[in-house]
Amino acid sequence: MINILKNRFTILLIVFITVFSVMAYQIFNLQIANGQYYDTQSQHKLLSNREVVAPRGKITDRNGIPIAENGLSFIVQITKTKIKNADFNAMLLRLANIFEKNKVSYGTTLRKYLSVNPVSFGPLIKNTDSGIKTWIKQSVLASKDAQDLHTAQDMFDYFKNKRFLIDPSYSDADAYKIMLIRYDLSMGGYSSINPVIVATDVNSATVAEIEEMHDDFPGVSTDAEPVRSYADGADIGNVLGYVGAINPDEYSKLKNSGYNLNDSIGKDGIEKEAEKYLKGTDGVKTIEVDTSGRQTDEVNQHPPIPGDDVQLTIDMNMQKIAMDSLKRNIDIIKNRQGPTDVPGNLGDANAGAVVAMDVNTGEILAMASYPSYDPTLFLSPPTDKDAQKSIAALYSAGSGSPTFNRAIAGRYAPGSTFKPIVGIAGLEDGIITPDYIVDDTGVMTVDGMKFYCMEYKDGKGAHGPINFSKALAVSDNIYFHTVGLMDGIDRIDKWANLFGLGKLTGVDLPGEYKGILASPAFKKTINPYRWGRADTAQASIGQLYNAFTPIELANYMSTLANGGKMFTPHLIKNVTKPDGTLVKSEDETFNQIPLKKSTQDATKQGMVAVTNSEDGTAVSVFKDFPFTVAGKTGTAETGDTTHSNNGVFVCYAPADNPKIAVAVVIERGVFGYFAAPVAKDIMSEYFKLNGSSAVGETASPNDITFTQ
Repeated sequence: MINILKNRFTILLIVFITVFSVMAYQIFNLQIANGQYYDTQSQHKLLSNREVVAPRGKITDRNGIPIAENGLSFIVQITKTKIKNADFNAMLLRLANIFEKNKVSYGTTLRKYLSVNPVSFGPLIKNTDSGIKTWIKQSVLASKDAQDLHTAQDMFDYFKNKRFLIDPSYSDADAYKIMLIRYDLSMGGYSSINPVIVATDVNSATVAEIEEMHDDFPGVSTDAEPVRSYADGADIGNVLGYVGAINPDEYSKLKNSGYNLNDSIGKDGIEKEAEKYLKGTDGVKTIEVDTSGRQTDEVNQHPPIPGDDVQLTIDMNMQKIAMDSLKRNIDIIKNRQGPTDVPGNLGDANAGAVVAMDVNTGEILAMASYPSYDPTLFLSPPTDKDAQKSIAALYSAGSGSPTFNRAIAGRYAPGSTFKPIVGIAGLEDGIITPDYIVDDTGVMTVDGMKFYCMEYKDGKGAHGPINFSKALAVSDNIYFHTVGLMDGIDRIDKWANLFGLGKLTGVDLPGEYKGILASPAFKKTINPYRWGRADTAQASIGQLYNAFTPIELANYMSTLANGGKMFTPHLIKNVTKPDGTLVKSEDETFNQIPLKKSTQDATKQGMVAVTNSEDGTAVSVFKDFPFTVAGKTGTAETGDTTHSNNGVFVCYAPADNPKIAVAVVIERGVFGYFAAPVAKDIMSEYFKLNGSSAVGETASPNDITFTQ
């Protein structure tokens, strides 16, 4: 029995000694023999999540021609490491100096709030009482020791001495460079597993320099991400819009919708209107990094989901011709200055807009606003001083700025292009018939105010007895003064409103303005005197308070052309995923205006005569055009004798089977007749007549008929 117990004890002892020996060996192996190796390996097993930026959706024209695409750009990002604070600040200064040497933008957020040399508040809160308080409340400064900061110097000293512990030996300029980067890091909440981007659109020279000296920049890494690019942006700037860095207000509204502080966002135009489609979903990749924050392996990746692609209704060939024709014809008008050439032309034509629509769908085929701008300018980094000056100049120009989309926000008196509405109102209300005659004696008096036939005023004699269609052809004022007074302003306004004048069209672009319809109600808002018959007489020829946007005029023409179908003008044709799956297509519904065929026919007859009859006001522009055009000229008085009148022209074609409607406005364009060649150029492209004598043709000064 004793021997058995001894044997069992011996066995247990042997087992215990064996297990202990194995454990001791493993400890020795891990900590002593191969300790350094395993310590190094463990550092390579730090996991870090890196954001993978999703490409923004593409924008193309109706034919698939790219307008907005994506290229690749480099970024610099920083991951938190165990580097000491003093060494970290020294490293950031070296990094900032590399950025500045290579003209790379960095630290853009803090620059908005704080400047140096001299120390002062930045442009975002300069000269504001509440700006600094809001800044402190919304930023990383929301701490007890920041509540007593009031001046720019207070803020600077706080960052330098308390927040970022920057050595006093650094100059203010160098300390500021460090602050710029550290502020972005603080705002981004950088850590050992989540880097923060401190510079975007970094050039290859900067990337090469950082990578060559990577041992000197622990935690600093470079990567590639998509960046926006535009093709022929200057031809479509006001439609396309642009993207820019998300601002604090935008971020606070969108931070729960997948946006972060490093994102770009649509600021205007289609880029803004279609933001919810164009913005992709960022991905995440999980990587192994070493103690310096450099990637050693990729463990997992959730790839980004690119934004949806947006196809516009715009035809870029028509768009380019619209822009070119506006510029060219404005230059021609300016060169026809003086009483010996064109009386009333002060040589000050300087801007214009045109809208071309498909009358059967409401699709906008061209929308040009001149002068325009190239949205590529807004992709320039803040360090590009020339670009920033150009951007500042755009915004300081107010309504004269190229960023002002005259096609949807410019309001212009329609002049005689309003006369078809007055005639339609009279015909539909039973006040007149197409054959109703008004005897134009050259002058009429209403409430003590004299109104003239323009030809009579120019010494050419009155038109005499004249009917509706003929009155449209020669743009006779007396006829429409008379009919307007017979019908009354309320019924005229009713029909103008039915055709979309004086109200928003609902076009899918931000920034549309509603036109103004002359009415007793509107007069009350600006004038203490009651509405009189003389007001109705003026409003009946498109003057007084009437002021409409070019897109309203184009929509009005489109509705007239297609027999009363009021479409909502639109620029977005469809939205698709990158694989072609349809996300959204435009619902081309319409409201039907009750319009008698006899009214349509009489109006068309008069408008066709404008471009085809011997005494039509635009006949010499379209005399060789192979399609019959129904049009109307308008010379709109601005009430400012120091400037020329505006020129307005509206039309649709072919007259018997309408496909396209066009509205043109040239600011200080003198006569509506001078705006007609722009419409002709656009329709020449639409009907594929390019290369013929019709394209680019403009009228000779000897052919000018001075009329409204």
